[in-house]
Amino acid sequence: MIHSSALQRGLTVLLLAAPVVALAAGPGSGSQSERNFRVGNCQVSSMEVIYKLDSLMGEPTVSGSYKWTGNGNCTLPSSTTIWLKVEDGRGGRGYARLKPVVPKGNGTFGYNTTGSPDWDEALCGFNGNRRTSCLPPNGAKNLWKSGRVTDFSVTW
Repeated sequence: MIHSSALQRGLTVLLLAAPVVALAAGPGSGSQSERNFRVGNCQVSSMEVIYKLDSLMGEPTVSGSYKWTGNGNCTLPSSTTIWLKVEDGRGGRGYARLKPVVPKGNGTFGYNTTGSPDWDEALCGFNGNRRTSCLPPNGAKNLWKSGRVTDFSVTW
């Protein structure tokens, strides 16, 4: 016979352990930098992208932003989009879209909130600012768990 205090302790341990199981790893967090390129009519001297690609309760989460410096009077197009390249070292590849508020060219990061795309839109190809050829959910989940961000592209 199980006593109620033993049952309560068992349920407490189970509830505390459940979030650990529900959290899955993603490609991770970090930063990437590029120098000397154009975005729209702006010459970008340097751009640093920070990101966190993770999972929460089995769903992908995407967060990040960027800062840039360049010619002082230029404003990047409002449509500027960052595509984070995720690769797994075995030929698997896809891009995660990052679309924060476009920052001014003074070297401060733009504002962004964490998003959670559906698995069938998490890792795709791209044409301009549009997603193309997205991985099916199982393929996206596998690459999400085993891949890392290796580069980024900027579109507008």
